[in-house]
Amino acid sequence: MAIDSIIGRRGLLVGTAAVALGGVVAPRRVLAQGAALRPVSFRLNYVANAEHAPYYLGVKKGFYREEGIDLRITPGIGSNDTVRLVGAGNEMFGVAVSDSVATGRGRGVPVTSLAVLLQQSPNVLVSLEQTNIRTPQDLYGKHVGVSSRSTVFAFWKAFVRAANLDESRIRFTDLGATASTGVLIARTIDATITLATNEVVAMRNNGIKLNIIDLGAHGVHAYGQVLFGNQRIVETDRDLAARMRRATLRSWEYTIGNVPEAIAALKEAVPATDVKTEIDKWTEIIPRTRPLGGGSVPFGSQTVEGWQRTLQTFNAANLIERQFQPSEIIANLG
Repeated sequence: MAIDSIIGRRGLLVGTAAVALGGVVAPRRVLAQGAALRPVSFRLNYVANAEHAPYYLGVKKGFYREEGIDLRITPGIGSNDTVRLVGAGNEMFGVAVSDSVATGRGRGVPVTSLAVLLQQSPNVLVSLEQTNIRTPQDLYGKHVGVSSRSTVFAFWKAFVRAANLDESRIRFTDLGATASTGVLIARTIDATITLATNEVVAMRNNGIKLNIIDLGAHGVHAYGQVLFGNQRIVETDRDLAARMRRATLRSWEYTIGNVPEAIAALKEAVPATDVKTEIDKWTEIIPRTRPLGGGSVPFGSQTVEGWQRTLQTFNAANLIERQFQPSEIIANLG
């Protein structure tokens, strides 16, 4: 596999009363025979890959159709762009990382979260095995590269703070628009932060031995993938938003138990799909649908407390331009 095929995907930034919402999926709607389907536009956060397989499977299995939805899926170019398009009303719904949904909301973009698909962020600190970076303190004297233009920078700053690291003892390079995976493999840097559910799997499948430090295990807590919608659409058509949510959660839950079938549906839509790699990514995706440290919550659950922790992570890098209450980002579907 060529290095450029495993280089990461990061959108650049433009410009305890926890109430579980929507954790119980309501009985499925039975569409009357001959009833017209509602066209619904849905923007992915990147080119279609493993984490997007549930949507293609849901369309193929008829899960969206049973909710009266004709789902129109469009690939994306990054979470920040997806948030911008949905907020502007160019798309009705989308999927993006919590980083972009939260920072977008902080810039006044009118989006609201319908469900949290990954309870844990997939961001991890990764290094080549020979660097012997196995604990946060092993970073002393090493070279870390992260882009300050990406929300990954927030994870780095939050990690430094949570692990009580002395930044003056770590060489840091702002990578700007340079993809971190390529410079890591080239040994230009010793460590970076990237996605366990994407780049890490691709590197390992390419025979590259890695050390991984889970940021969550060191006190950095943030949600991962989020299903969200245009706030005006959600508020004025809660029934549609609820149906979109039900079909999506059903698609994800089915995928978790039938990964090869879901990846087969993805390959039908995207013939260039590397089936083995995309199946392998689900070994990292599935554990992150559950809370860190074990336990379980209804799939898709989101809480005020969970969003508060997420916002604290991004505030560590001053990425939230306008502070807002965590409850504002959670859709009220009645």
